[in-house]
Amino acid sequence: MMTIKFDDFCSNYELFVKLCEMTSEPMKISKNGRSDLVVISAEAYERRKKMLDLREKLLRVSEDEPFGDRGISLEELGRYLSEIENGK
Repeated sequence: MMTIKFDDFCSNYELFVKLCEMTSEPMKISKNGRSDLVVISAEAYERRKKMLDLREKLLRVSEDEPFGDRGISLEELGRYLSEIENGK
């Protein structure tokens, strides 16, 4: 993860926005030599959030299997995977 000084981020905002969009990677913003914030593009955030939601559901399914509860259906899982692949 790249670390950017707060002043550099402020003076080159558009450049760092494009960099976030191109790489889909978060950036640490440091102020006074200490990490202060993490910035990520909205698209990358949504994609990561969906992946985490899917991971939670899959973990729930595997935890519930011994009890006979399947959690989510294969159809629902397919929809989640399609959304993630399409970047929605």
